[in-house]
Amino acid sequence: MDFYEFARGPLAMISFAVFLFGTGFRLVSFYFKGTNPKLLYPKENLTNGIRSIITGVIPFATRFMRQRPLFTIITVLFHLCALLVPLFFMAHIVLWFESYGVLWQNISNKIADVMTLFVMFACMFFFIRRLMVPEVRMVSQGSDFLILMLIFISFLTGFLAFHQMGPYRGLLIFHILSSEVLIAMIPFSRLWHMIVYPFSRYYMGADFGTVLKTRDW
Repeated sequence: MDFYEFARGPLAMISFAVFLFGTGFRLVSFYFKGTNPKLLYPKENLTNGIRSIITGVIPFATRFMRQRPLFTIITVLFHLCALLVPLFFMAHIVLWFESYGVLWQNISNKIADVMTLFVMFACMFFFIRRLMVPEVRMVSQGSDFLILMLIFISFLTGFLAFHQMGPYRGLLIFHILSSEVLIAMIPFSRLWHMIVYPFSRYYMGADFGTVLKTRDW
């Protein structure tokens, strides 16, 4: 087994295992923290909680988004492209079919190219923003910059490999490794928001709507 097959096989299983066990551990930890009688929680309010979740994903639904139109547009498109390309790019779907025999609809290669280029642009935008905007720089950690670099590398190497621009096998290895590191980092970095977003927004909605008599959007 050469390193490419090792990265595609055992290392991929290890990254998914780290993701699954890390996610399970953190969710269980949150559950037990939530049963701590010393903590104060707002009175549960289903309407405010669900409203907070929905307004958080609708572009320009919150005041924060409306005050930052460029940031909002780039952020929304970045999340859409970063999610859709890995899931619906034809080359990825073929790999799933070869491994598990399942197929689903793909996006065209031209659309995938445009979305990939936008993800790389957005990574540079967010990287510079974390360096230049004081309030963002204050709360930025080293892992935040690492995540942006890994996303950039993953999409860049995938783009170059698909278009045969450079050493194909080497690019594929870097593409696979960077993606696997990102998957393993999800439970232990800010990527964790992918998992806990509904819970945090629900809590905020209940807190703001019930306790503070206001709204979080």
